[in-house]
Amino acid sequence: MNIQAFIFNWPGKKQHAAKLEAMFRPHCETFVINSDDSLRAAYPHWQHVGNEAYFTDQWNAAIDRFNGDILMHIQADVWPVKVGQVLSECAKYIKNYGVGVYAPNVDFNAHYYRKDSLPILERGVFVVPATDCCFWGISRDVIRDTPRVDSSVNRLGWGIEYLVGAVARRKGLKIVRDYRFTAGHPKGSGYKLNQAFNEWRALRNSLEPSIRQGMESVERDRERLLIVDPPRNSLPGLLTAFRKRTRRSAIILHRRAMAMR
Repeated sequence: MNIQAFIFNWPGKKQHAAKLEAMFRPHCETFVINSDDSLRAAYPHWQHVGNEAYFTDQWNAAIDRFNGDILMHIQADVWPVKVGQVLSECAKYIKNYGVGVYAPNVDFNAHYYRKDSLPILERGVFVVPATDCCFWGISRDVIRDTPRVDSSVNRLGWGIEYLVGAVARRKGLKIVRDYRFTAGHPKGSGYKLNQAFNEWRALRNSLEPSIRQGMESVERDRERLLIVDPPRNSLPGLLTAFRKRTRRSAIILHRRAMAMR
């Protein structure tokens, strides 16, 4: 199967797109979608989309260039392991096991599941409701049917994995995480969580009803299978704390509105 790898690069010392490019290029066609204008002269063959381009603009740029069987995306701050094996396993599961989305494990991510509650596809490979979009492979059929994301609605890209997951499930395809491979990913982000969360909701609300309902179903299944009390300094812990604050604020506003009637 024809795998095309897309590396998303941003400004910052933790990015290592050139090293990732060297790791992937022996195994598949590889593109760097770059948002660090200071690297334009050093890497003229990269796809330069400008310093103001965040995840959604990079995602759209990758979709525009993709013409293979599998789109493999990795962020430039992720350190993968055994790249050739991961790509081979991704192709195997997408070709032979009815998989639409394949991902290795990532040590810092938004989806810490209770593995004993997940369906097992094969040893170490589990069916999940959603997987992290730091490092994942997506079949051509899923990419083809995934609606384009409007960066004026969602700039930071939160929720795209739920959108892709909803499309995969609607097509009867599995989403899997391969725990046999764990990539490294540094903690922290360069954006505000509340902005990202609000854009996620805006993306969901902008979709036609069947896709929106599919996305909501993915989210519900994810919430049901998450580890109940993730560490507060983990991404799920931070997101859980933010959601609790959001719910409390909504309750307060509702009560104030009722009191004014």
